[in-house]
Amino acid sequence: MSYWMKSLLLLPFVFVACVQAEPLQKSFSDWQLTCNNAAFCVARSFPGDNGLVMTLSRGAGVNDRPLLRIDYGSAYSGELPGGPLKENLLLDQRRLTPDLKHWSVEPHHLATSNAIAIDEFLAQTLDAHTMQLTYQAKATIPLSGMKAALLLMDDVQGRVNGASAWVKRGDRAPSDVPPVPQVPQLPARLPQPAPLTQEETSGLIDYGTWRVNTDNCSLDPLRREVSVAPLTDTKALLLISCEAGAYNVIDLAFEVTRSQPYVARGLTLTLPFTPPGRSDNQMELVNAEFDASSGLLYTFSKGRGLGDCGVATRWQYNGNDFVLAEYAEEKTCDAWHSSDKWPTLWVSQPPS
Repeated sequence: MSYWMKSLLLLPFVFVACVQAEPLQKSFSDWQLTCNNAAFCVARSFPGDNGLVMTLSRGAGVNDRPLLRIDYGSAYSGELPGGPLKENLLLDQRRLTPDLKHWSVEPHHLATSNAIAIDEFLAQTLDAHTMQLTYQAKATIPLSGMKAALLLMDDVQGRVNGASAWVKRGDRAPSDVPPVPQVPQLPARLPQPAPLTQEETSGLIDYGTWRVNTDNCSLDPLRREVSVAPLTDTKALLLISCEAGAYNVIDLAFEVTRSQPYVARGLTLTLPFTPPGRSDNQMELVNAEFDASSGLLYTFSKGRGLGDCGVATRWQYNGNDFVLAEYAEEKTCDAWHSSDKWPTLWVSQPPS
């Protein structure tokens, strides 16, 4: 039974449009599939540090905006030497010559959003084993996990046994697919608070350094960094570094009154879903940064120092707590893309 059907059975048919997709990130051999709460899915081959990667993405519903890309070289590697992809791809050791009439063609980048062109390309490659470059044997795209990843993508989006499926195609009309799940709307942005005065800043930093309850912090008070920013005209945000590693710093967050006597309340980040591989939905504030002008809090947990894998989140302050706006995660550490390109597991609508 498909992911969307499992959710659908719990609700009357009239409420189909309100069904939310379940975020997921899963690996199949050398392919990774990520789907967010809007049932937008991205599948890509790995490892990317061999230089050559294929990516397929698709939205839910009828207007699915499909995209297939083959790229040689990344933001980390820069441009790589060698001839153009269109003349130098092998499929199971035989020359691959796709019809590129509806493709965007650059020397080391091929892309198409044409549904027929994607179907034709998948017909050639779904049951193959390897795609590689003629002049660089290590630059390969393993294909063994692609079919399973795309089958799960079809399942998540309710396409299995339909004409729009990429793998298990059937007789259902292309329009016979579930609608795009609704995503939550962020709270309205609060009025921009008055900047902290020098006196407020000094008092709050002193309070955060010596008097707020940080008993569970491993860092010595003399090594802790304290930052302060206005949340509202009467409340401020204190971020206090609590633990430090090679490339990640974990902070504690407090909502504090801007005037004495200071009253502090600990803030926590609670996800509206449980990420794959996790048993809880509580998030630590890792490498946190707060933008007082927008009320947005950012976290960036690096899987390694290069910053090519990990978790990046964005939160909106609603006057009392922080609400998740976006959650992106890249489990595969393969020097392929930086955090601004990581696949999302949670997205939201901007405030109305």
